[in-house]
Amino acid sequence: MIKGIAGNQYIDMSSYIDMDQFQKLQPEILTGFAEARMYAKEGTWMTPGFTFKDMSYRHNWKPIFEALEEFLSLPDTDPIKQAGLLLYKDFKNYESRNKFTRFLKMSLGAYDPYIYYFLWEEGSWDDRTASRKLTDEASFFPGTVQWVESMITNGIFEHIGRVIFFHCDHGGIPFEHRDLGGHNGVWEKDQYSPHRNEFIHIRPNTKKAFYIWDPETKDKTYLNTRAAWWNDQDWHGGEAIMEQSYSLRIDGKFTEEFRKTLGINHIEYY
Repeated sequence: MIKGIAGNQYIDMSSYIDMDQFQKLQPEILTGFAEARMYAKEGTWMTPGFTFKDMSYRHNWKPIFEALEEFLSLPDTDPIKQAGLLLYKDFKNYESRNKFTRFLKMSLGAYDPYIYYFLWEEGSWDDRTASRKLTDEASFFPGTVQWVESMITNGIFEHIGRVIFFHCDHGGIPFEHRDLGGHNGVWEKDQYSPHRNEFIHIRPNTKKAFYIWDPETKDKTYLNTRAAWWNDQDWHGGEAIMEQSYSLRIDGKFTEEFRKTLGINHIEYY
């Protein structure tokens, strides 16, 4: 099933935010990706809190977390293990983690087409909507930061949480998945649980198909919009295109006035 939000499979947010201004920011954003590359975080390391049986496809690649498990299971005498242990250090240090990510991709065939730029701190994934501070790489995207902050002035967000650019390489497959984990939205036996994750997911264009997947009906609902919000616990994913692409996700807490505008002020949890 697709749980959605208030009877909607997703909510088109493009009419509520200044998408014209977002398009004007493209030169800054694309330049920022190049200049802030040393700050980028490479690959998705989290072990998923769901099984793959409900995906619309069977992935034929090795996610990074599986490559890590394989690496750790190698005997200590293995040359790959010995070489990798020199890089397997502090994962809270992104520079160190990035080096080890590249090592796993080359040595054990790990696949992950993503790099990430955080404008507001990553923080705890258990509560992505909690207030964050700006990151060092945010200085490369000053107009974008100002544009995001205008959503507070304009009464959309009460406060800003995690803000992240998802940069996907050409030919990269956006992994089909469900979100939420930890203490904020744990589902048991693939069941939905109450949560208050509010966000806006933004794309510069719709070239890369993005969809919500219903494992029961085997249907895909394509999001034919550049700005959307959906239920984090619904399956979602995308399709590959032969050019680089990106999206921007702004987590935070919606104002009660904006929730009224969306017609969801009567809902306590999603």
